[in-house]
Amino acid sequence: MNAAGELVGKYRVVLFGGLLLFSLSLALSKSATNVLMALMYLAVLFLVARYRPFRHAIMSNARQPLLFPLALYLSAAVLGLLFTEHLTDGLGIMNKIVGLLMVYLMVSVVLDSIDTGETVYQNAEKLLLAFLIGIAALNVIAFMTYLGLVGHKKFVVPLAPLNVHHIWFSNLNAIGMYTAVAFLLFSSRRQDARYRTFFFSFLLVCGVSVLLSLSRTAWFGIFLTTIILIYLIVKKKKVFFVALLGMFGIGVALFFFNQIIHTRLHAIVSDISLFFTGQTQTDIGQRFLMWKAAFRMFLSNPLFGVGTGDYVPTMSRYMASGEFPSYLAEFNQPHNMYLFALATNGLMGLSALLYIFYRGLRYALPLFKSGNGKRLFAFLAAATTVHFMIAGMTDSFFNIQMLRYTFGFVMGVCVRDSLKSAHSS
Repeated sequence: MNAAGELVGKYRVVLFGGLLLFSLSLALSKSATNVLMALMYLAVLFLVARYRPFRHAIMSNARQPLLFPLALYLSAAVLGLLFTEHLTDGLGIMNKIVGLLMVYLMVSVVLDSIDTGETVYQNAEKLLLAFLIGIAALNVIAFMTYLGLVGHKKFVVPLAPLNVHHIWFSNLNAIGMYTAVAFLLFSSRRQDARYRTFFFSFLLVCGVSVLLSLSRTAWFGIFLTTIILIYLIVKKKKVFFVALLGMFGIGVALFFFNQIIHTRLHAIVSDISLFFTGQTQTDIGQRFLMWKAAFRMFLSNPLFGVGTGDYVPTMSRYMASGEFPSYLAEFNQPHNMYLFALATNGLMGLSALLYIFYRGLRYALPLFKSGNGKRLFAFLAAATTVHFMIAGMTDSFFNIQMLRYTFGFVMGVCVRDSLKSAHSS
């Protein structure tokens, strides 16, 4: 082992332990993830400043596949500060994007720096397992709350444990489900009965959590993402069409025989009908109005948008003029990540956002042709990217720390430079 390898090996336990704790805390505490990330960066900076071999190990792994797309997305926000009237709000948005970039770099660069050829898959799988354990713990708290064992929300839906918004909770569980499926399909751990039991139990619990969250955003994302993933995995078109018919059959059955799903989906039709009769103060009606306002902001400056921090003040002007109702003041984003990018940063911002997703898929899809070790990460990267692209049509996911950090974490584990160069297993 060379000097760099020896030095990295000396601090591997500490750095990997920090990543494990970060993975575990993603579902449980926003404050803990921020503190842990700060400590990780301080530790890395200390080692980089003190030890040349460690500095070489970090610098040689700093150029990761999503570094440029995320930096471009950040640059669009920074340029948008030139157009913003509310600099404080603009800096707040920019800070969120910085956090996304920092999570991705922390996970990908540190993981690649401490990995060797033998552990390139093992360490990444351990981080994903810690992530699942954190989600499982959050679900336990959710069911204890639902059963009245914790707090004062017995049998109250939607599920929202630890003050986590039900939409965030459900979409976090969706990413957890994709992770568990990735293990069951492609990891050698699936051969162990204990792991299989954990993964199947996890999927069952997550499925119930997503159902009781009442989040149509997550339901929509999971349904379409599953169809796309089946298409990617299944080689024969006939099998895919059979699976597609099965998916639609399950969907129809759930609509007619599950009261929760029936009620929530029926409300969509009702809300749309009410909207066209002039009654807009419904979930769907409010979204339609916000989308209309966001598109109007985009048209006012198609190239650069109204400014990185100016969605709320621009909406306030629209409401003050009577163009839009005042009850929209409770929302700080239009519940659509594409329209939010268009409104605040124009075509420049939307292009940067889409480029992140493009690069994620461009990296992941070729790895499906590799060995099973790589396919696990390719599957999860593709699933997470597609889910964010689909569910992001009804919410601005990168504005939400839990989901923003989860995306950065999953991409950091699954979209890394070392995975392409590693030997298939």
